[in-house]
Amino acid sequence: MIHRLIIGLIAGALLVTAGLLSLLWFTCRVYVPEGKCAVLTRQLGDALPEGQTIARQPGQKGIQENVLGPGRHFYNPVVWDYELEDLVVIPAGNPATWEWIHSLDERQRDELRAGTFKFDGEFPRIGLVERLIGDDPAEGEIVVDRASGYRGVLREVLTPGTYKLNPRIYKVELHPAVVIPAGFVGVVTNQIGDEPEAITGTALPKLGGRRAPAVAEGEVQTEEDLELVSMVRLLAEPGQRGTLREVLQPGVYFINPRIQKVTPIEIGFNEYSQTKISEQSNLRIAFPSDTGYTIKVGVTVVWGIDPTHAAEIINTYGNVDRVIDKVIGPQLRSICRNIGSTYAARDFIKGEKREMFQRALTEELQRVCNAKNIEVLLALVREIEVHAPAAGAEGGEVTEDLKRTIQQSYIAIERQLTMQKQREAAEVKAQLEEVRKRVGIARETVTAETRVMVANIGAGAEKQAAETDAQAALEVATIQQEVAQLDGQRIEILGKARTDVDKMKKQAEAQGYKLLIDAFGSPQAYNLYTFAENFEPESIRLFYAGDGTFWTDLTRFEEVGAAKLLQPGAPKPE
Repeated sequence: MIHRLIIGLIAGALLVTAGLLSLLWFTCRVYVPEGKCAVLTRQLGDALPEGQTIARQPGQKGIQENVLGPGRHFYNPVVWDYELEDLVVIPAGNPATWEWIHSLDERQRDELRAGTFKFDGEFPRIGLVERLIGDDPAEGEIVVDRASGYRGVLREVLTPGTYKLNPRIYKVELHPAVVIPAGFVGVVTNQIGDEPEAITGTALPKLGGRRAPAVAEGEVQTEEDLELVSMVRLLAEPGQRGTLREVLQPGVYFINPRIQKVTPIEIGFNEYSQTKISEQSNLRIAFPSDTGYTIKVGVTVVWGIDPTHAAEIINTYGNVDRVIDKVIGPQLRSICRNIGSTYAARDFIKGEKREMFQRALTEELQRVCNAKNIEVLLALVREIEVHAPAAGAEGGEVTEDLKRTIQQSYIAIERQLTMQKQREAAEVKAQLEEVRKRVGIARETVTAETRVMVANIGAGAEKQAAETDAQAALEVATIQQEVAQLDGQRIEILGKARTDVDKMKKQAEAQGYKLLIDAFGSPQAYNLYTFAENFEPESIRLFYAGDGTFWTDLTRFEEVGAAKLLQPGAPKPE
């Protein structure tokens, strides 16, 4: 019974638990899908202070400051209510879609120099955050720090990513990040900060201390041709408002556009031309020559901006187009007129003088532009037209006559030089023929002398060879005589040596016999020994048959003789 009661209680508890969990799951569950956030609103609690719209303290009634991210959350539906809002997504961009400077057309390049062009493509973005609640910032404050709690645009920006921000508190605006492509630098201008020093005016001196001469007919002289007065604000230091000296290198930067403005400026060399494009668009520079002729030249200038001076250029002129409009164009026209007016008309037709004019133009333009932090590589004179002074309809013919006269004079000079060179060539040719003949004579002389020398050398060689052979034969005979003498001496020595050897052998043998005889005691004993030693009978046999009978057996004769000698009382040989 108790066992069943316990089982029933456990089952009931499980059912109650399951019911509570089901109730909690279906009534208290707050599901926030991906890409969304939930803004919570507390329906019960302490009332908000006057003027406050967002609950900042735990237990306050109203919209809560923190939001719920994607996922499952459990809140009492009696106390809490919620609304789904989109998450804040800051795009990271796609580098494959970026359009760089090498793909721009001429119109886009013009916009780039004017500062109005913007690169196309999916570039990174930043989030400019504005806080909608809080106390008002101090007067003049454009941005506020996030930790300050003031209402307004935050100093910090959101970099690419996903953020769960309460849209009742924060408003986010997407702005493009600062992208500095290769070949560019970014000039930074602080839009907030301390006031820098006052604007200073600098009057630039007139070119060469002279005013430009009168221009050609139909062209108006401007003040830019005479004097350029620059009113320039000094570069700002960090923390000051204005253009900073330090520039941004190529890369991606997340900069608050309310605090800093970045102007991309192309570095390196560019081309600026004042030439004749068409009859309606003729940008050639016209000026009078020293002899009264009107000279029209087309000039191309190769110029550039050094990265170290990019900030000064933007601070002074605003953009690259104004560098051309305010400096290069006016100075090019002014220098051309000042220098060109010192040359005669024929100097612009002659190659040498034209080169001198171009060199002087380049050097003077470099000097003037370097003072303004603009680098000029070359001023190239590409087109030159010479027009005679106003002479009615015959003006063009006069110009052609001048060209023709100069050309004919040069042709005459060149013809005279050609004839002189031809005479010099003929003289050199005659000298060459004479030298060739001398070479032939010298060759024959050398050949004859060589033959004589060869004959002399041959005769001397044969004579020397005969003398050498005779001397060799004499030396051979002498050596053979010495060899014969040595052979005679050798034979004599060898004969004497053999005689001495035989004599010594005989003496040694006689001495040996004498010693043997002395050893045996008498010559008869020695003879018996010799006979016994050398005797070798093969068929003789001795038989002993007793005394008085002597049968010989030659094979045993030696033993019998020896035995007899050894018997006691036998007579000793004498």
